[in-house]
Amino acid sequence: MHPSTLAFSHLKHRVSIEQVLTARGMMTALKQRGQRLIGPCPVHRGDHPQAFVVDLSKDLWHCFTQCRGGGDVVDLVRRMDHSRYPDVARYLASLAQVLPTPARAEVNSPARPYRPYTRNLRLNPHAPLLVEKGIRAQTARRFEAGAYHGPGFLKGCVAVRLHDPEGRPIGYAGRRLDPRLAEQYGKWKFPSGLPKRDILYGFHRIASRLRQRIAVVECPWGVMRLAQIGIPAVALLGIALSHTQLQLLGQASRVVLMLDGDQAGRSASHRIVETLNKYTLAQVHRIDLPQDHDPDDLDNWQLSRCLLSLLP
Repeated sequence: MHPSTLAFSHLKHRVSIEQVLTARGMMTALKQRGQRLIGPCPVHRGDHPQAFVVDLSKDLWHCFTQCRGGGDVVDLVRRMDHSRYPDVARYLASLAQVLPTPARAEVNSPARPYRPYTRNLRLNPHAPLLVEKGIRAQTARRFEAGAYHGPGFLKGCVAVRLHDPEGRPIGYAGRRLDPRLAEQYGKWKFPSGLPKRDILYGFHRIASRLRQRIAVVECPWGVMRLAQIGIPAVALLGIALSHTQLQLLGQASRVVLMLDGDQAGRSASHRIVETLNKYTLAQVHRIDLPQDHDPDDLDNWQLSRCLLSLLP
């Protein structure tokens, strides 16, 4: 069925050109100048350093050389992939599932500096969701995760504390428990303005072990599960790899990428492996999980079997 204008309007509101380029590992070739991204064109794969321009404020792109055209995020994906509109809709929908829902105030007003939230919240480490994920209460306490029973932003969520790469607390993310809200807005909630592209979940806990090699997963549950069997890991908090995250991962001697086994995770794995191989000296490996399985869906023996040979 041909996607409706309403569906594409929603997807364009949820997924920006920058997020698509980041998810595909293409941001490293672009330079930001004010509200513009400038670099080689990812559509016709040229090498002219000023051919491709993205207006971040309008979320529009234009190629001034071979393509001699441009458009919005739908046009970009359609032309990069040579795909039909239904395929573009499916791709953007899969990407939107792991992106925080943008607030209208963020879209319509200038960005404000993010103010870290450093207050300690009282969380229940025995949350049923954590038990279901195989995360022990001791691990949840260590990672400052648990059910939040108060009002406000994290109401109805299992909360996870976030830190910057130096280990300074900057706020909490929330995993929605209501399946209807999770389906409508995405499983995860992030604070408005959070510099998510500048952090790797759990990085400060394993920074001293980078020479021992690390695993990379999508979400905090995988980091906690791997910690329980002694494997250092970080989470992208999605499937996009930013320039800052690339620099952090580039410090490791070996990186094993183990994203979720859905279509979006597998596509992102291929792109991220290519980016890491191109821009870092780390040895990079990829583990493809069974269809629609996340790392936390595996038991300890299965996780060990997947990773220990690559992370001795």
